[in-house]
Parts: sequence; C-alpha cells; structure tokens
Amino acid sequence: MTIPKTIRSKPRRSGGLQKVILMFTYSPGKGNFISWYDPTNNLCRIAQVMNENCLIRHLALIADQFVIAIGHTDVGCKSNLFIEILDIFSRECSWVSMVNTLVYRRHLGVGILNNSVYAVGGENGNISLNSVEVFDVNLEEWRMVSSMAIKRCDVGVGILNNLLYAVGGFDISAREHLNSVECYDPSLDAWKLVAPMSKSRSNFGIGVLDGVIYAVGGANILEGCNSVSVEAYRPSVGVWTPVADMLSGYTSCPVTTVSDGLLYVVGNTDSIDMLTIQVYNPNTNTWKLMNTCLDDVGFILAAVASDRPSCFNTD
Repeated sequence: MTIPKTIRSKPRRSGGLQKVILMFTYSPGKGNFISWYDPTNNLCRIAQVMNENCLIRHLALIADQFVIAIGHTDVGCKSNLFIEILDIFSRECSWVSMVNTLVYRRHLGVGILNNSVYAVGGENGNISLNSVEVFDVNLEEWRMVSSMAIKRCDVGVGILNNLLYAVGGFDISAREHLNSVECYDPSLDAWKLVAPMSKSRSNFGIGVLDGVIYAVGGANILEGCNSVSVEAYRPSVGVWTPVADMLSGYTSCPVTTVSDGLLYVVGNTDSIDMLTIQVYNPNTNTWKLMNTCLDDVGFILAAVASDRPSCFNTD
C-alpha cells in the first residue's frame, strides 16, 4: 500500500464529524469485532467483523485520518505480529496490511509521534526487550532507534511536548513490575530517566490530557491485577501525584483514550462480556460510570478516539 499523500502534508479536517471511540473486542466463541462508542448519546454499535485469527492489542490515530492496528495473527507463543492501516475517510473502509517490525516483539508499547509509529520494548517469548523502532510513513519502513535503559514489556507509552514517555511495565528476567519512567527525544535520538511513578504497574492504561500524563489501573504486587489507582505526571512539576481512584478496577488491561477534554477508560470489570466505561473529569477530579448498552462482547483490548468512519454501520 502507498500511504496517501494527505498523511505527508497536513491532517484532513473532519468538518465537525461525530467523534466516537473505536474499540477492538475479542471473544473466543464469538469472533473479533471493531465496535464504536458515541460518548454524546452513550450509544454502542458493532462496526466491522475482523479476521478471526487477528488479535489487535493497539489502535492509534495518525494525522486525524489513519487508524493503525497492531496485534498478532493468533494467540500462540510464536504468533506473528501484524500491522494494518485504515483510512477512515475512504469509501471502501477496508484494512490494508503494512510492513512488519524488524524485531519480533509481543506485549509492546505503541506511540504516535510526528506521524510516525513507535514500537517500544515488549518481549520475545523469553525476555523483556529494551529495543525500540519507528515506522516512517513516508518511506513505509521500520528503522531502529536508541534503546531504553531498562527492559520492559506491558509498558505504557505516552506522547507529550514532542517527547515519548515509556512508563512502568514488567521485567520478565527480574519478575518484577516497574515504576521507572524513561523519556525519548527524537531530535537527539536519546533516552533519559525521569521521575518514577509512586507505584509499580504493568499492563495498564496511559492517557495524555491537557499537558498531563495519566497512568491508570494495571497490575502490581500490592494491588493485584485490577488496581483502581491512578496517578498523574506534569513535566513542569516533575513528579507523579495520585488522583482520584477509579470506581472499579479492570480484569484486563484498561484501554485509555481522550475525547472532548475527558479521559475515557474502556475495558472489562467483573464480567469479561460486559463493556465498562469510566470517565474522568480532571477539572473536578471525579469519575463517572457510563451505563453502556453493549454487552456480550468479550475482551476489550484496544481503543482510540476518532471521527466516526462514514462507512461504519449505524443500525
């Protein structure tokens, strides 16, 4: 696939199109789906049925137009990484395969910086990785960049002020959750350690809102696999500070995205088949539980806020 020229110039403007949260859901007995959730009316719809062998772990948006999906073709220990792209303004609304990463990695972190896709850390089935690579959408190829100081899988990735933050994660060799944080400057191709989180956590959600990075839920040795704790990092202050706890924890990694000045945390809580969305308002430091109408969906593994693709179902 040749990346359309629009991605190389300026983002396409939506012209006031409906903002939705795209979600990938996986159910062993029912298949894989891309669904969308409309925060304005609390409406959920299944949009597309995906290949049953695809297990998407990351959805990200480039230039307000292209959704990148990164996942695996099966759930085996030697599953193949796959990367696909969707132009949400195209009439066909079809996913197109992209070039694979140079290094085999699972449970990686993914970030979009300067319209490039960063694959951060992960694990290869034996050890955690500290290597990082970036996909150049102009050249349609991956290249290695400087490695992190610490090996991390299940790492959170946030983008703020043209810098990439690798937050927490898990070190397989040491068998420990991490609270350390590293910051990557693409202009220097260099990493530096910054202030650690107050708690170690892996397999958690990361959201960036109004100049603040939020680390949401996840797993650690003290709180188990469904932590309700949340903390925030302001680079101008240089420390992580706790904010209000979520109303309930998530049994799987909470997926965090931002829309209209609010932080949306999407995932499964008590029931793996029930979609649970909690919304954080930073102005009031409070959480709200949304009563969604979409259930029996299985695991929610990835989400991203975007304009609603016009070709997606509205029934």
